[in-house]
Amino acid sequence: MTQFETQNGERFADFDLPEGCMMCGGAVSIRATPAGAHGYCPHCHVLSRPQMKVKPNGVELSFETTALA
Repeated sequence: MTQFETQNGERFADFDLPEGCMMCGGAVSIRATPAGAHGYCPHCHVLSRPQMKVKPNGVELSFETTALA
């Protein structure tokens, strides 16, 4: 995980989640900010907004499932 701080004081962290894409199983790039997390799969181009919880032994991400028929 790489942590950054912008010139105006906003903090964020970037990391990759191997095999984390719900659609294709590819790696997902995650950007975590105080406002929440955003995900992007460069293989199938899916954008996501996972829920993120910081735990003592790591970070837990959960993806909401929505279906349209």
